[in-house]
Amino acid sequence: MLFSFGFSAPIDMLSWVVALMLGAKLIATLVLLLVGRDVRDRPGWGPILWWVTKLTPIVAIPCAIAIALLQRQFDAALLFGAMALFVAIAVPLKVRQRQARIARGTR
Repeated sequence: MLFSFGFSAPIDMLSWVVALMLGAKLIATLVLLLVGRDVRDRPGWGPILWWVTKLTPIVAIPCAIAIALLQRQFDAALLFGAMALFVAIAVPLKVRQRQARIARGTR
């Protein structure tokens, strides 16, 4: 079993961090999908939720890698490492796209 949700071991704490981060990403993504893109770009809670969707995987994936390594599940660590590479490429691209869209003032 990869994740453990108790309160006594480091794996438990890391599991909670992963679960909370991915839960926050899910909620923020659902809220942002329900509103239009123009709301996301206006000052207020829209940009905060947008950033939550980008930053939470940056926190969750290293924790998942640490859990896999602590449990000596090297195949899972490799998979999470590939996910980290994807996030390291995708997040800066999406941030630049958003900045360009806001600078143009268009959707």
